[in-house]
Amino acid sequence: MHWMSRGALIAAFLIAAPAGAQPGPDGWTPAWTASMWQANQPAQRVSVENATLRMQVRVGAAGSKVRIRLANDYGPAMRIGAASVRIAGGKPVRVTFDGHGQGQLRNGAPLVSDPVALPVKAFDLIDVSLYMPDKVDIDTVHGAGGAKTAISPSGDFTDKDFTPLLQSGPRPLLAEVDVLGAKQRPVIVAYGDSITDNTGCANDAVPACRWGDVLGRRIAAAGMPHVVVTQAISGNRILSSGAGPNALARFDRDVLALPGVTHVVVLEGINDIGGSGRNNGPVVSADDLKSGFRQLVQRAHAHGIKVIGMTILPFEGAGYQTPAGEALRSEVNDWIRTSGVFDAVVDMEKVVADPANPKRLASALQGGDNLHPNGAGETRMGEAIPLKLFK
Repeated sequence: MHWMSRGALIAAFLIAAPAGAQPGPDGWTPAWTASMWQANQPAQRVSVENATLRMQVRVGAAGSKVRIRLANDYGPAMRIGAASVRIAGGKPVRVTFDGHGQGQLRNGAPLVSDPVALPVKAFDLIDVSLYMPDKVDIDTVHGAGGAKTAISPSGDFTDKDFTPLLQSGPRPLLAEVDVLGAKQRPVIVAYGDSITDNTGCANDAVPACRWGDVLGRRIAAAGMPHVVVTQAISGNRILSSGAGPNALARFDRDVLALPGVTHVVVLEGINDIGGSGRNNGPVVSADDLKSGFRQLVQRAHAHGIKVIGMTILPFEGAGYQTPAGEALRSEVNDWIRTSGVFDAVVDMEKVVADPANPKRLASALQGGDNLHPNGAGETRMGEAIPLKLFK
């Protein structure tokens, strides 16, 4: 019997890479993302048959090509009959999946497209169109009432304009848009709840109504390479699921699985505090929240990601504010500032508080519910984050 040397044996099982293949990290960078949640009510689901969905998003980085990532975390398997992308209002470019014009979304699994030759500039608006040939109730969605999804009349309109038959506030399936540059860019994740997500925010809102968007434009203007993406869910909590998976549960999917993440900026906890003990739910303690934050930081550090903590914003006058909740918020904020758990802290409470009553949001920086900053407040928040934290 002829015995091969160990080196020859190993070589016999190796298949040469195709000519031109590049080893190591490529130049793909997440330029827009959305944290998906499950539509549990009929009004939240997107029900279509033989219709085209068109979604408009703004990418945070330039590139020569794009690719899209569809998510089907919660829904049944479904077929994508055709897909296209374009600069908003421009000429559509066909999207393929594994070389085919159609794609199959498996239950619980994502579907990543092939690269599409579509040069984009930073902060371009792009349209993503999906033709859904079969009857399907889509329940993997993200709230986007300020940038609604257009639903066509019957037919495949991925290659042409249409007058929407319907519009949907929940945006289905689209979870990520990547762009291809000369090299991969460092990514900062804005991680939080409705204060970070602001589902009513229009793509062209003036002033900008997401602090992550403000931060991203500041970074670009400073000539820094970083890209900011938002992974937030309205109503989200650190400890308990409700409006989507809780912050601990979704951290792997929404932060650790993204390529190139160097920093995550966390603003969470107000819904845990406001919801503590309500509707027969669990009572949340300061130690519970501190433990949750520590877990996020430990998991991020295991992947070499720095965590910047924000203090929880004032909420006196909000519908679920109580004296006990205010005491809890104050205790947790003191801990965020002084514990040393975070790599850095931005004392965002003080940025948006009413100087005459620090327990309440300044009236000029909120929309009137004493909980959510308005565009001016979100802009103030995004401008208050020191860029040196990312250098």
